[in-house]
Amino acid sequence: MKNYILTLFAVAIIAAGCNNAGKYEGYRVLEKRFVKEVNAECIYLEHISSGARVFKIAADDPNKTFSVAFKTPPDSDSGTPHIMEHSVLNGSESFPVKSPFDVLLQGSLNTFLNAMTGPDLTIYPVASMNMKDYFNLMHVYMDAVFKPLIYKDPRILAQEGWHYELAGADEPLIYKGVVYNEMKGAYSNPFSELNYQVNRNLFPETPYRFSSGGYPQAIPDLTYEDFLAFHRKYYDPSNSYILLYGDADLARELEFIDKNYLSGYDRSVEQVSIPLQPPFGEMVRVVTGYPVLEGSETRDKSYLQLSFLVGDNPDQADILAFSILTDILVNNESGVVKKALQEAGIGKNYSAYSSGDLQHSVHITVQDANEEDLDRFREVVLESLRKVVQDGIDKKAIEGAINRMEFMLREGDSPQKGLIYNFQMIGPWMHQGDPFAGLEFENPLSEIKNALTTD
Repeated sequence: MKNYILTLFAVAIIAAGCNNAGKYEGYRVLEKRFVKEVNAECIYLEHISSGARVFKIAADDPNKTFSVAFKTPPDSDSGTPHIMEHSVLNGSESFPVKSPFDVLLQGSLNTFLNAMTGPDLTIYPVASMNMKDYFNLMHVYMDAVFKPLIYKDPRILAQEGWHYELAGADEPLIYKGVVYNEMKGAYSNPFSELNYQVNRNLFPETPYRFSSGGYPQAIPDLTYEDFLAFHRKYYDPSNSYILLYGDADLARELEFIDKNYLSGYDRSVEQVSIPLQPPFGEMVRVVTGYPVLEGSETRDKSYLQLSFLVGDNPDQADILAFSILTDILVNNESGVVKKALQEAGIGKNYSAYSSGDLQHSVHITVQDANEEDLDRFREVVLESLRKVVQDGIDKKAIEGAINRMEFMLREGDSPQKGLIYNFQMIGPWMHQGDPFAGLEFENPLSEIKNALTTD
């Protein structure tokens, strides 16, 4: 067993904060406008009786995309959001087969079919170029999330989550399960353990301290009653975010969703909210370990990470700026922080990234280091950051990073545009109530470029 080191620090900043028009049967249009970044009319609606949010990107694209997402903050390490994602795709009222998902994989004309669990959301996207297939996929997924067989068949939880297994009369009783086995594999990677330990210490008073995918030791703590309670609470139209993308007729899409699902629900009075992590009074230090094979060499096997909480609901320009900063300070060969760590002889591999859900964070990581490097690592990073503040950054390096980012934003040559737009907008939609923010990059990009003309 060898320890790796995590040093955590949090600071807080604060950021800011939608509209009315038109009409569709059963829906209220909140906002409608042409978004040049996606070259399409975009319509933001609310289903009146259920409170479901719907966003249509009316692009002239035959590869139609449908997605339904839910805000699903975990309340433990038992992996309930992840297990639920697997479980609802194991049959529903209208499609009572063992795995509609596998049937669709074999017989559908889909161009995309999957589901994903994030730190605070679960999302179910599908895409197809065939109109009939598109509506069929929508039907199967809406039935899965709102009318799953989990209430009638507890074996689904046992299969997808966890169960006891006995290989033979003389063998020990062991845990098995699709998600249990998957997460055992995931956490055999030190980076997964590092990420888990960072989040549980950087966000100790919020749901982000838990593993939404499930921490293997905690997965067997999940009971059938808690599993069903999670579905009742979070898989409600009032907590849903529905994306429609492509050339399908919006009126027909809205009528299908309303008639078959949303009209059967009343708006929930309980809104899902996630608390903010207050800033720490002082830097927090955490030392913990990860397992290695017995007898393995543990020298140069520690991980050092410095993490900063840098903003609550930062605007898109801030998010772009954090990404640029991590790129040019650490991930670039000539990065100031990277060079300082190399010269100090701390570790061998250096990386940095910015991430954010409700609150944004920046992380600087050194691999192949040692525990005794901890204090020097922190000093070198903080000193090099102070030097950057004092001396400024080479504007040519910033221009290069901005150009790379602009190329990536404008390229847009993926056949799965609906999926990409979905992932870009879901965070700002859920946390800022603004689905347009994740699509409209021109203004934040201009803001970043204009900053180059100043200090």
